[in-house]
Amino acid sequence: MRKIKFLLDADMPRSSAEVIRNLGYEVEDVRDIGLGAAKDREIIEYALRNKQIIITRDVDFGEILRYPKHPGAIIFRLPYTYTAKEINKKLKEFLTSVSDKEVENAIIIVELSRYRKRRLK
Repeated sequence: MRKIKFLLDADMPRSSAEVIRNLGYEVEDVRDIGLGAAKDREIIEYALRNKQIIITRDVDFGEILRYPKHPGAIIFRLPYTYTAKEINKKLKEFLTSVSDKEVENAIIIVELSRYRKRRLK
């Protein structure tokens, strides 16, 4: 198991958890822990308590002014027409192209042909 842990948001395909696990990471799906319909703040607080980085398609998780205490997030900004298979392909490509250190303490926006990173703290 790798050091980083992830929290998969409800707007990501359930199958994304398996992709993440196959890469050697620990991951929890919010739908499996009773947070499937939770507000963003509740999800952030859970991720902070459990030292997890949120994986989501919800750009609201990138608002550091609203959430000054932030666990970090990887936000996928992909076309709404993307299937679970296409999302998972992009997820795998991204996670295999970066080091664990790169995703720690950061908010990362993953787009079709690039990603942007903002360091936290």
